[in-house]
Amino acid sequence: SAGALTAAVLTSGLCLEKCCGNVIEVAKEARKGNLGPLHPTFNLVKVIRTGLQRDLPEHVHTLVSGKLCVSLTRVSDGENVLVSDFGSKDELIQALICSCFIPVFCGLFPPAFRGVRYVDGGMSNNLPQSEMKNTISISPFSGESDICPNDNSTSFHELRFTNTSIQ
Repeated sequence: SAGALTAAVLTSGLCLEKCCGNVIEVAKEARKGNLGPLHPTFNLVKVIRTGLQRDLPEHVHTLVSGKLCVSLTRVSDGENVLVSDFGSKDELIQALICSCFIPVFCGLFPPAFRGVRYVDGGMSNNLPQSEMKNTISISPFSGESDICPNDNSTSFHELRFTNTSIQ
C-alpha cells in the first residue's frame, strides 16, 4: 500500500516535498477524531483518492505504465496479481486504491479494479518479484531486501511472512 503509493509518486515525477506534506496532512486528519484513524468519520480511501486525483497529472498512466508494478490480492481466491499497464489516470488510481485497501480498517466492501474485487497486495505477497528489469526491493524489516535496516545481532533466525524476510 505505502510502497505502491511511493512508487507511483517516484515514477510519475511528482514533487516529493509536496507528497511528504500530504502525508502529514493525512496524519493530522486521522488524529482529529477521538479514536484517531479508527474513528468512523475518518475515511482513508477517500482521503487517498482525493489526493491522487488532485496531484497526479492527467497523462500519469503514460508515465508509469511498464515502470510501476502494483501488487493486489484478488478477494475471490487470495491470489496475488501484479498490474503494470494502465489505460487512464482513473484506472491507475483505482489500482492504487485497491492496493491500499485493508479489510475492516478501510471498510467492509473491497474496491474493484477492472471489474474484480481486490485488497492490499501485501496480504498475499508483501514483496513481489516483478519480471521488470532493475527492480529494487525495500523493506522496513531487517532481512534480505535490497534496502532494509541493518541487523548486527548474532541471531540466525529468519521469519518469512507473505514473502517478506524478517531477521
